[in-house]
Amino acid sequence: DMNTRAGVSSDSLYLLSAGGLHPERLCLVCGDFASGYHYGVASCEACKAFFKRTIQGNIEYSCPLKNDCEITKRRRKACQACRFQKCLQAGMMREGVRMDRVRGGRKKYKRRTEAGLSSYGHTVGSSEFTREENVISHLLLTEPAPLEANHDDSTDDGSLRTVLTLCDLLNRELLLLIGWAKQIPGFSGLSLVDQMSLLQSGWMEALLVGVAWRSQSSAGEELVFADNLRLDAAQCRAAGLAELYEALRHLAAKYQAMKLSPEEVVALKAMALANSDADPVDCPDSVQRFQDWLHEALQEYESSRREQHRTGRLLMSLPLLRQAAGRAVQAFLRLHRHSSVPLHKLLLEMLDAKA
Repeated sequence: DMNTRAGVSSDSLYLLSAGGLHPERLCLVCGDFASGYHYGVASCEACKAFFKRTIQGNIEYSCPLKNDCEITKRRRKACQACRFQKCLQAGMMREGVRMDRVRGGRKKYKRRTEAGLSSYGHTVGSSEFTREENVISHLLLTEPAPLEANHDDSTDDGSLRTVLTLCDLLNRELLLLIGWAKQIPGFSGLSLVDQMSLLQSGWMEALLVGVAWRSQSSAGEELVFADNLRLDAAQCRAAGLAELYEALRHLAAKYQAMKLSPEEVVALKAMALANSDADPVDCPDSVQRFQDWLHEALQEYESSRREQHRTGRLLMSLPLLRQAAGRAVQAFLRLHRHSSVPLHKLLLEMLDAKA
């Protein structure tokens, strides 16, 4: 079986398959069939839309009874307060909801780009956008808002608290990344096995691009994992992340010297996923087309900025990123195995896939 050969578990595939492979997955809020993972939780389209409306509208509900109404597929509209409570209890993440979305905005944008993109993004007669604007604008548009760290207070050990907080943040960022990857033009056109292989191979690189970019000119040479989680050299050393600190500071300095634009940051994230040496590949031609397509988009973006050698320089920063990712994976697995730091199931599975 190709899935097992590629080391892809059914759980991971489910995150990508919008429920198609696992129709038995149910919405954790109302029990209807789940259409996929939304805001970090297996849920149906109706509960996904309800949660999004509530957060974006900053709506507060009150329960006319005792705040313990039963929420089922049939009764989910009966009490909004209890339904929202159940969304939060199931683990839906407020920070997963983009606050700058307008109603119907995504659909409108999608129609405009689909007019110009076939399944691999080859232009089919759209003059409204040039191709690289399509891809890179789309990547920027779908880039998730940065998450805040949820500070762990389950222990008095400061370093352990830092590690637990960081692992929780990584796990939530990984969920968002999987959602983001599905929106990279051409990615969803790959086979599910190849989508998962690319994610397993490149997810840490894609997350670390963000960390290095945020850490560029931070005071005191800190690493900015989130606005409210900034770690300096001493804190990283105490937490067992000294090698990762060195590699990420090196990368941050490189990005700073190159004066990366936000467009280049999202392009590098997508390239980090595409630039995989995952093996075996299910459909090598499709993966190759996907890689070429992103590469062309980046080249066209750079030539529109009149920067001749820029694409090559950006691509030459990828080995350093991969080295940093390798150190990160080893560090977190070491913390899990030798210091018994608990890790979320998905995070552990993805770390193991990269080890």
